[in-house]
Amino acid sequence: MNLSLTGKKYLTTDERRLTQISSKKRNLCLSVSICGFNQILFLCILYSVFCILFFACVPPPVKPKPAVDVAKPPPIADPFKPFLDEHLKKAVSLEQQGEILGAIEEFKIALTIDPTNDEAKVGLKRLSEMADIEAEKHYQKGLSLKKSDPSKARIEFLMALRIKPDYQLSIEELKGWHLFVAKSRLLAPAGETDTGVEDYLSVALSLYEDGDYAGAIQEFLKAKEKYPKNPEIIKHLNLSYYKLGVAHFEKGEYKNALRMFSSLKPDFEKVGDYLKKVRAGLKKTAEDSYKNGLKLFREQKLTQAIEQWNIVLEIEPEHKKAREYIEKAKNLLKSLEQLK
Repeated sequence: MNLSLTGKKYLTTDERRLTQISSKKRNLCLSVSICGFNQILFLCILYSVFCILFFACVPPPVKPKPAVDVAKPPPIADPFKPFLDEHLKKAVSLEQQGEILGAIEEFKIALTIDPTNDEAKVGLKRLSEMADIEAEKHYQKGLSLKKSDPSKARIEFLMALRIKPDYQLSIEELKGWHLFVAKSRLLAPAGETDTGVEDYLSVALSLYEDGDYAGAIQEFLKAKEKYPKNPEIIKHLNLSYYKLGVAHFEKGEYKNALRMFSSLKPDFEKVGDYLKKVRAGLKKTAEDSYKNGLKLFREQKLTQAIEQWNIVLEIEPEHKKAREYIEKAKNLLKSLEQLK
């Protein structure tokens, strides 16, 4: 190493060469570093451009279409339902009044309108079984009286036929009876009075004495058609109406009681007094049914509310409020059905 007089350091030729080589290496490394960074930056830019182009070409995912709420068509009203309901209601009413045959006929009509109606099927089966049992009782009683009291036996056979018109065993017994009566009349002296009224009255009186006033009324009416001026028929027909009306009144069946008492004159027995009590009972029933309908309506029991207001209209057909509420309840029911 050479030093100058001033103290500065002087490099030899070899040292200067080494210094130049080191400087070139540093420059080279720096160039390489810069070049590598530029390449990486280029690749990143290229990748970004590729991604943008790729996603621009790929279609967006298809969104599912919102479900269209298709409104259900309103149910088609059955045009025969009012007639069906009318006959079912009449059948139940007749059964409650003890008119089994009439109730059976109403259930049969209901099944003609709707052969699948369960209420009519069950009602017809139940009443038919009851009719079979009752007809059998009268037939057996008739057999037991056949020798000791033929007239009463005949009444029992007729009552069996009244309950069950196709009861073949009773028909056969009555055929024999009519042959006997025909022979007796052929042998009877001329001018004998007509005993036909007794034939009609025999069954009706038997029913009346048994307390079957509904059945007695039907038989007395048949007798009255044949003998409209017979006082005995008229007397017992009126008594049957009266006693059946009293029975309905005591059960709280004011509408049926009113129907019975309305068939009589107000001065017959105590008809006038009963008519006042019946009308008062009907008025209270209408008021209670109207209030019950409002309570059920507030509880959203619309069908039961309509039933209560229908009772009001049966008693008071001009009751405006009951009619208005029935329409409101029916409209609500219709709206609820459409939402289902």
